[in-house]
Amino acid sequence: MAMLIDFHAHPGYEHDLEGLRRAFRRALAVAGYHGVDRICLNSLADWTPSPSPAAVTRGNDMVLALRDEYPERVVGFCYVNPRRERHALREIERCVVRHGMGGVKLWVACRASDPRVDPVAHRAAELGVPILQHAWRERPDRRSGESKPADVAALAARHPRAMIVMAHLTAAGAQGLKEIAPYPNLHVDIAGGEPEAGMVELAVRLLGAERVVFGTDTPIRSYGATLGKVEEARMTQRERALILGGNAARLLVRGLGR
Repeated sequence: MAMLIDFHAHPGYEHDLEGLRRAFRRALAVAGYHGVDRICLNSLADWTPSPSPAAVTRGNDMVLALRDEYPERVVGFCYVNPRRERHALREIERCVVRHGMGGVKLWVACRASDPRVDPVAHRAAELGVPILQHAWRERPDRRSGESKPADVAALAARHPRAMIVMAHLTAAGAQGLKEIAPYPNLHVDIAGGEPEAGMVELAVRLLGAERVVFGTDTPIRSYGATLGKVEEARMTQRERALILGGNAARLLVRGLGR
């Protein structure tokens, strides 16, 4: 059976390591119940839009600690703030090069179309690790640095060697999928958002199954609901296997090989 990989997960809302350990222990048990083999874990520092270098480092340290406690289950992702270029590049060197994290996470510090993201994207491409980029097409409480699918498409166009996974399929919608479709280095994960009939099938039709990735956004969304998006979709077994783990395994060659 192919490996089942959650490409998009967070350790929890707590701000101390002991609290995160307790929360993640429960999440790991639920993931195991659903047959999830590996979890790609990223911190969002202190959950502020543009966190300080100290907060970013502390969050990554906690992900490294959890990864080291569960080395056969967890792939760490290095969260960085592109507004702090020197610190972001130092964190990538520390977390990815020295400590074997498997990817880079970008959230809402600045849009993916912002040139300040370019040094991060360039270094991730050099190292052969994927970037998980948050995006949301429409919402009334949008932060100024929150990317839309068109912003992520612009990043993919500027960095064709970078492997980019845009988060939140349902939030992208049909228009967002059309905006990212021309860029073969750009994928979409199904994390976040409530299940919506036909969305996974639409992504497969517009992008190909090779560019759709399973992720939950746990603890924000449940494993049962997110797995249902794939298990209940009308597709071939090959397509289902690619989405549930095959595509992630291809993107995570460095992270899974540590």
